[in-house]
Amino acid sequence: MTITFRNDRLDEFITVLREVGQWLIDNGQVMWDIEDLSVETLVDDYTRDNCYVMYVDGVPAATFILQWKDPLYYDNVPDGTAGFVHKVAIRRTFAGQNLFQRMLDFCLAEGRKKGVREIQLETDATRPKLMAFYERYGFEPTYRRSIEEFGKVYYCQYYRIGLLTGAVTGQS
Repeated sequence: MTITFRNDRLDEFITVLREVGQWLIDNGQVMWDIEDLSVETLVDDYTRDNCYVMYVDGVPAATFILQWKDPLYYDNVPDGTAGFVHKVAIRRTFAGQNLFQRMLDFCLAEGRKKGVREIQLETDATRPKLMAFYERYGFEPTYRRSIEEFGKVYYCQYYRIGLLTGAVTGQS
């Protein structure tokens, strides 16, 4: 299996994200409103060139945003100290292949290149299975708070993983 990452394919990024978002809706696990998953709502000065598509053997398999400043969700984090992951979405045809570990490895490696201390993410604090998922990959819960985005309020569990604690496949 050949894994590659590209951050210059916004059309594929949005297509995969909306596909996974619709699957979640269809299965009673609404994470995002589909109309909020667009270039107009997701791409700004902080996310531009940071919207990644993960390819498995050349096929778009997953998405995530890896940004280096986030004044909405992480206004309390000093600049240059962390990377922030958002909009993680794995297409159902690629479920169960441990792709999140490959995404995490990529994010940790990029964080090392940037010289940051940690990678942070947040998720819906009302979803214990999703929170347990991130914790299985080594993310440590830090705090909870509500955030308003797209005219809605989200209650979020925040997580961090240090660059020294995160394992990068094939690297020491």
